[in-house]
Amino acid sequence: MQKSYSSEVLAHLSLQANKNKEVIAAITKKLVEAVVQDRFLFVSGSGHSAIFAMELYHRAGGPSFVIPVVDEKTLPVFGPAKARAAERTPDALLGALKRVGPKPGEMLWINSQSGINPAIVELALEAKRMGLETVAFTSVAHSSSGKSRHVSGKRLFEVCDHVVDLGGVSGDALVPVEGAPRSVSVGPFSTLSAVFLAHMILGDASAQLERSGIACVYTSVNTPEGEARNREIEEKASLRDPRLTAL
Repeated sequence: MQKSYSSEVLAHLSLQANKNKEVIAAITKKLVEAVVQDRFLFVSGSGHSAIFAMELYHRAGGPSFVIPVVDEKTLPVFGPAKARAAERTPDALLGALKRVGPKPGEMLWINSQSGINPAIVELALEAKRMGLETVAFTSVAHSSSGKSRHVSGKRLFEVCDHVVDLGGVSGDALVPVEGAPRSVSVGPFSTLSAVFLAHMILGDASAQLERSGIACVYTSVNTPEGEARNREIEEKASLRDPRLTAL
């Protein structure tokens, strides 16, 4: 019988929420403490994993202390072959990291399902050299099934300070196609898992901060008072986020 994507995804999300409970609590605590000290959170990914950074940035219901670390040349819309080559180039994301100016003690979340490509491993290593605390959002099962392409031989989960395990399977697609003439699966899981687990952390941290009097949650600009409510927190965030000052 053909499995459904919805049943597989819902079961896996519940499993990963429970499996990552302790690391999620630890990261949430550290994040709240950091924001109280006027620190920011940096988020990154390449390929389809860059959706992670875009999803967490400057959106309704999300926090103002998130700054993305992305480079268009690593995005599939830049051209799949070009993006694939960029992901396998060690310094592909280092310029993006330096442009946003993270400070020692701040946190960088890096999303990569496989965790094997040089660009994201080098990004994590450079972040640590800069004194940042690193968090890998990665599938340990997928990553453990392959060799790193980085010169160090290390995968993302092996070089970061904390690991949020996305779960899933090697190859990402969850649902095997029954009766097909060749072995193939459909339904990628990693983006949903990464965003789901990240919002668990951000939602809890933002709620704690708002209760303590630190305004940090954006309201939809597509509501009557949305832009006015956002102006104050956006002004504060613009002191660190170069995208908020660009025309």
